[in-house]
Amino acid sequence: MEFKDKILPQLLQAIKSRTPIHKQIPNKGKIVFNKIVPYLFIYRIPDSGKDYVLSELTKSELASILFLPNSVDDQVNLWVPKLATALANEFGTCLLIEVWSATEDQNTDFAIHLSQKNALVLAEYLKKNIETEAPEISVELQKETKLPRPPRLPLLVDTTDTKNNIVLSLGISVRKRYENIDGTRLPLLARAFRESLAKGLSRLFFEFVRLYTTAKAAHFKMKGQEKLNAEIYDIDRALAKESQKFDFLLLTTPTNSHEAWLQFRKDKYRKAPVFHYRPIPIDPDIVKRNLYDLRIEDIYDPTIAYLFRDKRRELDDMMTMLASRGTSDFKYGSLMVFGNVDEQLYELAKAVLTVIESITQPERQEPEDDFLDAKAFAQLAEEEISFLQQQSAGFKTSVRVRDDIAGVMVNHGVLNISKQYKISKRRAQALIQHEVGTHIITYFNGKEQPFSFFRLGVPGYEQLQEGLAVLAEYLVDGLTNERLRILAGRVIAVRHMLLGYSFVETFDMLHEEYAFGTGTAFTLTMRVYRSGGLTKDTAYLQGFKELIQYIQEGKDLDLLMIGKIREDYLPIVHDLIQRGILRPPRIKPRYLQAPYTDKLKDLNQFASIFKMINY
Repeated sequence: MEFKDKILPQLLQAIKSRTPIHKQIPNKGKIVFNKIVPYLFIYRIPDSGKDYVLSELTKSELASILFLPNSVDDQVNLWVPKLATALANEFGTCLLIEVWSATEDQNTDFAIHLSQKNALVLAEYLKKNIETEAPEISVELQKETKLPRPPRLPLLVDTTDTKNNIVLSLGISVRKRYENIDGTRLPLLARAFRESLAKGLSRLFFEFVRLYTTAKAAHFKMKGQEKLNAEIYDIDRALAKESQKFDFLLLTTPTNSHEAWLQFRKDKYRKAPVFHYRPIPIDPDIVKRNLYDLRIEDIYDPTIAYLFRDKRRELDDMMTMLASRGTSDFKYGSLMVFGNVDEQLYELAKAVLTVIESITQPERQEPEDDFLDAKAFAQLAEEEISFLQQQSAGFKTSVRVRDDIAGVMVNHGVLNISKQYKISKRRAQALIQHEVGTHIITYFNGKEQPFSFFRLGVPGYEQLQEGLAVLAEYLVDGLTNERLRILAGRVIAVRHMLLGYSFVETFDMLHEEYAFGTGTAFTLTMRVYRSGGLTKDTAYLQGFKELIQYIQEGKDLDLLMIGKIREDYLPIVHDLIQRGILRPPRIKPRYLQAPYTDKLKDLNQFASIFKMINY
């Protein structure tokens, strides 16, 4: 008893001095203030034992937690009103949220209980966030005449304070749909319950601070645990290590594309070429085993756990693809990683090809003097890198001219150029902004973040990334009709491949129906049929189409340069920036600076991509 007599004064002093404090309470209870904040999360363990989901919430990013066994004596229960009053004195208002397991008559997964009118906005905000995070979970509001509390347990608030709205109180009862009748757990459903509630509460607390207290919300920034656990960084390093054991694009791109083209032409375009690939330097089964040895399920920050699971799933799918390289199974893996061609995109691609063909002649031959070779193009890239280094001396990369790739590609922030590569001078600056201004910059900005997948690429990043790269071409006046035809041709080629047509049949379709030159038609077909069928090339037109809509909606374009992300990651990015975990982009590309940004205004007037065609 003497021990407990000392704890309350220590807690009250910690609140007054804004000093974090952790205290164990006899009989397996604890009170934790990772940071002195104007809210308290409460869970009272029933005599039947703690609920898995509710007890796990106490390990998440919540900044202040009271975890009590039912058997605790009344003296400890009396701490809560005193703590709430002390917090209200510091911040103007205090919010108490208590969770408990629902009774059998509850029909929804979550019921949010409230009796105070001032708490209604908060309850509705919490409901909306939970439903957004997990649409499969049902949530209801229960407006009651009495202050919320678990059935048959004493009230933990001072009713005078609640009447005066000095203290706001919400209750959350949770239906245990994540457990079978015999008590065995359904782990995926349990995780959905825990993570949706944890993220909803985290956002609720920030909103409460912003709207109801005298504190500045920016001082809180949803930082439940300002220093992420060391295990999180260990898992990130492990995921990066597995990611960097292989280079997916190099392993799925032919090493003999130039020789294959010469042979294909010699065979009068009637015999499918034979492509050669680099040896796979890893055992996909061992990589998969390493990935699933990572205890991501032990991460209690739901946002970061989601990021890691998403990346692990993508790496797993890529291992499946590499293991089936050169077989028909490869394309089924590609559909999982890079997606399909929807009907709307296919019709857009056909329309682009038809419109451009109606107003222009087929590919024209340009004089040899109008082209840059690989060495000259590499020099242009080096000059662009030097320009970008003026923003940050740490911006460093290299340009390599090599004979074992086709065309141009960026891998791990390095620009690789085929020795046989040449490009027209009028397209060179556009490609520089595509490769250096987009792919290399997002790699560098991603490298500045604490998690490796922002530089290596989150799952599905290609669509937004390639959309940005095509936007770069447009802003520097390099998005020609010929280039738009190629982007549309890639979509058509992927669709043709997925329908079961052969390499030669797709080549013929591109050359005869859409008037692509033989060299261009070969490259388009090779890119799509490589390794057994790769659907990645749909990302360019789809990403560009969606990015135009993004700009027209007035959304932040600079934020997209933070790393290799996809659009539906932006709420996560905002969340992590707000929590001080991510940093804003350091390097801005040339095409997002004056005078090129003047062309962004034009995009607001464009109803579609067709406005970009040069008539």
